[in-house]
Amino acid sequence: MIRLPFRLRKKKPAEVPDSSATVEEDGEGAVKPFWEHLEDLRWTLIKSIIVLFVGFNICMVFANRILQFLTAPLYRVVPNPENFLQTFDVMGGFMLWMKLSFYGGLVLGAPFIFYYLAQFLMPALKQKEKKLVMPVFIYGTLLFIAGVATTYYALLIPALKAFVQYNKWLQIQTNWRVESYVQFVTQFMLAMGLTFEMPLVVLVLVRLGILSAAAVQRGWRVMVVVCAAIAAVVAPADPGSMLLMMVPMLVLIAITIWLAWIVEGRRKKVRGETAGDDSGAIFE
Repeated sequence: MIRLPFRLRKKKPAEVPDSSATVEEDGEGAVKPFWEHLEDLRWTLIKSIIVLFVGFNICMVFANRILQFLTAPLYRVVPNPENFLQTFDVMGGFMLWMKLSFYGGLVLGAPFIFYYLAQFLMPALKQKEKKLVMPVFIYGTLLFIAGVATTYYALLIPALKAFVQYNKWLQIQTNWRVESYVQFVTQFMLAMGLTFEMPLVVLVLVRLGILSAAAVQRGWRVMVVVCAAIAAVVAPADPGSMLLMMVPMLVLIAITIWLAWIVEGRRKKVRGETAGDDSGAIFE
């Protein structure tokens, strides 16, 4: 046997960090393994489905009240709404009952579902982003309710009157399918509720420094075009109803620009920036 003048030392294998260990990064929270994230997501979905199921069953009892709420504007448009809306399907009433229960359950369960989603996303957010979660949730809810209320009390009745007048002008007897009416009303209110979230989205981007107030002010033409497109799709086809729907949108644009300057001024004051420095914004 040949002896070597030196000994070969076995190289110790590099230690592999345990993926299951919890690691802290910059004080922003724990970094979890991929499978733990999937487990958290699974429980978030399960809890959301349970809440939706409970809300669905509650609204099954009050589906007739929900339908009365949705058809109330018709009393200011036609004399007998109960005879005005009809169904021509054997299972029309049953399917409508299911849809109303689902829509109502979704509305009742929305706060809880958003809360579970916030619990899932909070560990991944930075400290300054976590501070925005609760204000965004509160103001977002209020803005959505404001959009739905504006549609229900100010825009829905003129839109329904316009449709009835079209039929009278064309000498067509007006009898609407109740399923079509409910779909139109719910989509109309949902579209306006989401449109009213536009100022909040813009202000959050300004608050995080992603967008500057100057860019928001320069982009007012783009926002007007977007509002006009939404009004053209959602509102009735007559110009009067489209303009009626665009009025609150234009007011929202003006308020958004004004608040963007206020939010940016406060952000600069906190960071000690000068009034004319826009270096914190990605899009100026």
